[in-house]
Amino acid sequence: MASRWQPKDGRFLAVVILLILLLLVYLIGIHWWFVAPHMQFRADMQDLRDQQLRFRQSAAQKPEIEQRLASIHQREQNNQAFLTDTDQNAASAWLIQRLNQAITDHAKDEKRCSSNGAQPYTGGEEELYKHVTVQARLRCDLEPLAAILYDLENSKPYLFVDQIMIYKQQSYQPPGSKVTASPLDVRFNLTGYLRQPGKAPPPSKASK
Repeated sequence: MASRWQPKDGRFLAVVILLILLLLVYLIGIHWWFVAPHMQFRADMQDLRDQQLRFRQSAAQKPEIEQRLASIHQREQNNQAFLTDTDQNAASAWLIQRLNQAITDHAKDEKRCSSNGAQPYTGGEEELYKHVTVQARLRCDLEPLAAILYDLENSKPYLFVDQIMIYKQQSYQPPGSKVTASPLDVRFNLTGYLRQPGKAPPPSKASK
């Protein structure tokens, strides 16, 4: 029986083995030591070119950005929502003066509506902007009280009234005398905001 093995088969196998050896030599001796670093170097250079392009574009937009920032700063300075004072003590004194002015404007009878004093309050949580709060106490009928609170909350700079507590006072009425309701005992906080940054808000879950 004649063998099927031919010399040409041996040459073909030798060529295949040689190609495999050459491939291994290329991968081990050339690609990983020379080609791969060169390809990484080219990728790094392309990243640097892209960054340089972005920097040039940002630099070209600098005048426009500065103009926008100046416009925003100017609008912020002209914003009448904030208290004009920068000192908390001065701002507290202004709030008390503003409260007294509102009482004077809307209280026709001092016996039916007057201030029992106001004092600065330093409590409360920090917010995005620093705030100034005074605790006020009034003896006032309901009608002028409503006008006073409306005046305070609908003027500029923006003021906020909260923590309102109203007590009905009981007074002795002699028998046979005309029954007259006593003014209400009213207590509340009056708050305004300074044009100064306070505590930054915590990051939202979406930004994590």
